[in-house]
Amino acid sequence: MAAVKRTYALPSETVERFEQAVSPGKRSAVLAEIISAWIEEQKRIQLRSEIDKGCREMWDVYLETEKDFHPLEEEVDRRYDSGS
Repeated sequence: MAAVKRTYALPSETVERFEQAVSPGKRSAVLAEIISAWIEEQKRIQLRSEIDKGCREMWDVYLETEKDFHPLEEEVDRRYDSGS
């Protein structure tokens, strides 16, 4: 993978703490890992949101389906309860 240089403005205290914690030869790799993890988390958040939205949109369909099959469920329960 090709490396790309970018310039970003960060709080000086954050940069100082990062540079104290990570040796010069490892900083790019650590930043790449942190950014990749953040991107993946954003994808998971978006997916959760889309699933939640889809479930809410399908709620009425689920209720109608349950109404259609509920009498059948009750009949099955009655037959098992009576031993038939």
